[in-house]
Amino acid sequence: MQSAEKQRGSALIGFVVGLVVGLGIAVAVAIYLTNAPIPFVNKVQRPTENIKPGADGKLPDPNKPLYGQAPNPPPPPGETAPKIESNAEVQAAAEKAAQQAAASKNDGGRFLLQAGAFRTTEDADSLRARLALLGFDAKISPVEQGGATLYRVRLGPYGSTDDINRIRKLLADNNIDSQLVPVK
Repeated sequence: MQSAEKQRGSALIGFVVGLVVGLGIAVAVAIYLTNAPIPFVNKVQRPTENIKPGADGKLPDPNKPLYGQAPNPPPPPGETAPKIESNAEVQAAAEKAAQQAAASKNDGGRFLLQAGAFRTTEDADSLRARLALLGFDAKISPVEQGGATLYRVRLGPYGSTDDINRIRKLLADNNIDSQLVPVK
């Protein structure tokens, strides 16, 4: 009888020791995982310190020089604004505006397509890489504006309205907005 009780006590002690060792291993793995570096944490863009908000607390608009004219005033309260029914109509309106801008140049002008303006070179390089995958050779040009450096991503120059419209359509199909900029 004594040997059966000894065996029962040994099994209980073995079970408790195994439980403690297992918990110890689990705690060691948890501590290791919480102290391990997180991948891609350095890829997060931190706000730059060289851009200071104005007196009203707003950041400067990086596209301010791109605005050609003041926006149209809103219609009077009695009138309603025309509604655009589909994305195709928006594209058609944008292409028509590009054609009118190209036609208004009497010197057979040349144009650039600006795909973006960014505060960091990493963002500009990222868009340039996307454009390269689409088969375009984009150039990044730094511009000083309001004490901050902006990096413009531009394509071109193009002289043909057909080229401009074809490229703008391809960019729009890939969710890249572009602006027509005359070459100075």
